Amino acid sequence: MGHDGVSGYGGGMSTTSMRRDEIIAVATGIFSRFGYAKTTLVEIARRSAISRPTLYAEFADKDELFSAVITGMANAMLETIDTELAKIDGLRPRLKCACSLWVRSGYDLVRENPEAADLFDPRFSAVLESNKRFETLLAQLVADTKPAADSALSVDRIAETMTLATQGIKRFATDVEHLDALLDTLVAVVCVALDE
Repeated sequence: MGHDGVSGYGGGMSTTSMRRDEIIAVATGIFSRFGYAKTTLVEIARRSAISRPTLYAEFADKDELFSAVITGMANAMLETIDTELAKIDGLRPRLKCACSLWVRSGYDLVRENPEAADLFDPRFSAVLESNKRFETLLAQLVADTKPAADSALSVDRIAETMTLATQGIKRFATDVEHLDALLDTLVAVVCVALDE
């Protein structure tokens, strides 16, 4: 997650990198609670116990910091998904695991605090980039199990459709049970289409 510096003494993170990571951690909590519009850099600097010039030395503006927050969240979730997928065999359970983890964390966060919806709003380029990374992961899962030659469906189109569908499911599911049922249906439909 962002600008890991390695010092010349023992290979630890640099002070700048540690400060940057601390700012991102504080900002993640604030953006999750207040959303993009209601969050100010003044508040992030105050809660990070740094001056505004120090904050601006790390992040040029709120957009840059917000992007770093989204990227950091995506990095953490994709790492979790990779860890869990390593324990699972079979396309259907692997797709369900990936989709559930990707959707569920955001779903729970937004249910707890509706302002957090900004963190998943595709109007922000960092959100689009994060979704594209998830789409790439899904395409790889499908391609590993069902090479393109095995299906009339494009692996990339399947991954894109699933990614867009998960966004709708996250937004419109009425509760956790409904969300899980919709994800089960999505994965089942894809697997039937792939003869899996």
